[in-house]
Amino acid sequence: MDLSSEAIAPDVADTAPLTRREIATLLPELPDWSLEDGRLTARFACKGFDEAMAFLTEVAGFAAREKHLPDLGIHAGRFVDVAWYTYAIGGLSKNDFIMAARLSGWFRRRRGTPL
Repeated sequence: MDLSSEAIAPDVADTAPLTRREIATLLPELPDWSLEDGRLTARFACKGFDEAMAFLTEVAGFAAREKHLPDLGIHAGRFVDVAWYTYAIGGLSKNDFIMAARLSGWFRRRRGTPL
């Protein structure tokens, strides 16, 4: 099943973080994402600061609707960095991978290009 079509689990606070093996199985499904410091990360290139701010705001709204929030930042005035991590469990959850897949698909449809 495509990760982006899977449902977000509403409450993962009582679950264990994904194991290294589970992460290694899921990561190839997200070619535009990498694992950095235990977080699932990607950098999205925008045309300039205004577009980066608009994109960051859209990502924040998208995440708020799903009630699963990433760490966000803008670098060099046009790159939006997104990092997924489930703080409630101190590691990655399947929700992080689902949200990354949804965000990648949405960005591609929006821009018509890869990350």
